[in-house]
Amino acid sequence: MGGYVRGAKKFKGSRVKGFKSLFTIHYSLFTVFLLFTIHCSLLPAYADDNPLNMMRDEVLSYFKPMKGRIKSISNGSAVADIGIKSDVKKGMRFTVFREGTPFLHPVTKEPIGLLETVTGKAEVRDVGSDTSAIVILKGDVKESDRIRVPETGVRVLFYHRRNVDWSLADSYYRLLKDSGRFELMDTALETDSDAEVIAEAKRLNADVALILSAKEAGGDNLLMQRLLWVDNSVKFAEIETKVPFAFMKEVKFGEEFFGPQKIDVRLYVDLPFGVRLIASGDIDGDGKAEILLSTGKDVRFYMSGGELSRRYEIKGAAMDDHLRLDVMDLNKDGRDEVLITIMKDEKIISRIYELRDDKFSVLWESNVFLRRMGNELIAQAYTAGEGYRGPVFTVIWKDGYKKGGNLSLPNDVNIYDFVYINESDGRRLILAYDDAGYLNLYDDGKRIWRSAEDYGGFLTKFKRPAPTVMTDRGEWAIKDRLSMQNREVFVIKRVPLVGMAKGMGYGNSQIRSLWWTGISMEERVVVENISGTVLDYALEGDRLIVLDRPSFGLKVGNIFKGESPLGSVLYIYSLKGR
Repeated sequence: MGGYVRGAKKFKGSRVKGFKSLFTIHYSLFTVFLLFTIHCSLLPAYADDNPLNMMRDEVLSYFKPMKGRIKSISNGSAVADIGIKSDVKKGMRFTVFREGTPFLHPVTKEPIGLLETVTGKAEVRDVGSDTSAIVILKGDVKESDRIRVPETGVRVLFYHRRNVDWSLADSYYRLLKDSGRFELMDTALETDSDAEVIAEAKRLNADVALILSAKEAGGDNLLMQRLLWVDNSVKFAEIETKVPFAFMKEVKFGEEFFGPQKIDVRLYVDLPFGVRLIASGDIDGDGKAEILLSTGKDVRFYMSGGELSRRYEIKGAAMDDHLRLDVMDLNKDGRDEVLITIMKDEKIISRIYELRDDKFSVLWESNVFLRRMGNELIAQAYTAGEGYRGPVFTVIWKDGYKKGGNLSLPNDVNIYDFVYINESDGRRLILAYDDAGYLNLYDDGKRIWRSAEDYGGFLTKFKRPAPTVMTDRGEWAIKDRLSMQNREVFVIKRVPLVGMAKGMGYGNSQIRSLWWTGISMEERVVVENISGTVLDYALEGDRLIVLDRPSFGLKVGNIFKGESPLGSVLYIYSLKGR
């Protein structure tokens, strides 16, 4: 599995002495045992219907040890004397061998077996009740030769794509490993190409490549696995299993006590210029994601590896003030469009750009706010000085970008305030910021949960005009990014520099995740103690890319370049194994 080698988890601690320490150890072990017992007691519904067990058993069925004999052979094809009744499946492979002279006991000279010679390899192409049609892949095979699926371990490259929740993939990996039937291999490879996975499997001398992928299905997870023979890249099995939301929650519950809790930064970049917004997407259609950084008026594009390498740029005007940066492939041409919402001369302008022949062209422009929302593009009108106006509506692609239908949202929930949470029963809950910075969860317009604290306020705010200086009509704001991945909602939490005094700036920030269980909202810290103010973040596969402005990070030299003197840094974290 890319970038992570699995192994037994280890407990680290110091040596202890005396009765008191011994009591502490016993108490701690009892606590762990109690937590584990509680965890196990919460799984009765899946004891016999664990979706991962069903997937494992399906894979095992292709490698069930069995024996048979070739009844007839003609032009590279053969008929074996075992079929459905013996659990033969299409796509299985047999080793073909020929029995020779008896093997005698060295002392008694009594026959104790027959010498065997491997003569070939065969694959099942069709299965009947008592017989199977097989094709000879290699070797000199004759009638009456024996066939079998060996009992030795099968060498399997286990590879899961980025859209598979790590906890789920790791649980499945361990189930396969615990079966004792497979010799599983990991890889640091990160790709969506089957050919690259097969090439890696060949390098590791694997017999089979198991490729795991996932997608959301009505609030649940649809887990898909494909099995491919490595020598000829032929897919011989494809299995889909719906993993209920409740089961996903139980898998993650175990991680809370026994899994790793903190993630370390993979890459740190001290940016030489001030940046305010970030996004990530495949802009040029090469299958690799670029990192997009907005300075507020320009967008610069980088390839990320061991360091950032600049590739493209969208130049803005001097008075441009970028409010939102997103990417998505709405027109389905294999390249992500760039979505920028700009305030200019107290007007809102949103543009959709696409890279063509190494130059960016404007595909669409309108005086609305624009945002990607999952697989949808949404928009909302603007009134000068007042902010958001009217309903939030979809923008669809139908031989061009066109206005779609209105979204049904609670009162006062605007375009940048919310994210959907899809329930397994088809309901669509709405998690939304309010103007005070608290999060609220709505079910059919009714609020069913509110966060216990605010998340630190918002960085981009505008005063509403008032007829007199004595009148305060409040502010409207561009809310922080809310992103959904595998039913987790990622949010920014900013901690004021001095107590609750937000006007003094922020001392540090966090990235947190929220998980709605159906009964309560569970929250945990994904990344803590990020110095200063987190400005924005992007999720790209299993990477979390965080844009941060450190406390007192002033870059005086930028003033002379006409750029923001407020320095910014980029942190790239791996979400694998957390």
